[in-house]
Amino acid sequence: MQGYFSFLPNINYVSRSNDRSASDEIIPVKNIFKRAKIRDDMQNVVTAFEDFIIEGDLRPEQLARKMYGDPRFDWVILTVNNITKVRDQWPLTANDFRKYCLSKYGSDEELAKVHHYETSQVLDYASRVVLPNGLKVDSNFELRYLERTQQVQEVKRVSGGNIPQPEAVSYDSAGTARDANGNIITHSNVYPITNYEHEEEINNAKRRIKMVRPRYLNVIVSDMQRVMKYKKSSQFVTKRIKNVYNPRLSGGS
Repeated sequence: MQGYFSFLPNINYVSRSNDRSASDEIIPVKNIFKRAKIRDDMQNVVTAFEDFIIEGDLRPEQLARKMYGDPRFDWVILTVNNITKVRDQWPLTANDFRKYCLSKYGSDEELAKVHHYETSQVLDYASRVVLPNGLKVDSNFELRYLERTQQVQEVKRVSGGNIPQPEAVSYDSAGTARDANGNIITHSNVYPITNYEHEEEINNAKRRIKMVRPRYLNVIVSDMQRVMKYKKSSQFVTKRIKNVYNPRLSGGS
């Protein structure tokens, strides 16, 4: 099995060396701008993929070895999930995550502060969702809805309860509502999310990826080999090499 860069074709790049022998001297380099993606029709083959949760500090090459028996198939995992920047799009290790959070927020005290508030799920008498879980709201968010049964029709109040709530006179960037005395106004169906929990949720969301089932791996490899070949053009040399514009031949430096 060959690694990702072995699939990339070459371009005849203009030499930047100070000791070049001529202005039109070229050197072959990998065309890192040429990328592949999964075919649209392949994306629609439901049985070709499976959902996967990345556990712990598992890296792409480790996952490739685990699933396909070769770490050099890591590019398959990255391509399927359209990951172009592993540092940003792959879940951080526990150590890197800790460093990232402290670098961004500065201290554990800042990490413990409220980032925003979210709702908890509320169901009506028939177990229908009235208020979904995870909506971003202010700390004093409340909801009223009309509930009808065969026996009664009444207005239900979510979060505020039956106790009158003080009027909010200020809100901070996290959505924390305060009354005239500076007290925080909160409701039972709204809960705070700290900066740490917010970053953890973002990092954990990256753990949910798609994996190509092993029996379809050869299809992905064959497609990669096909799309990485050049088509006929004015710059065409071979299916694996093409020329590029040389500014020195037109007055450039």
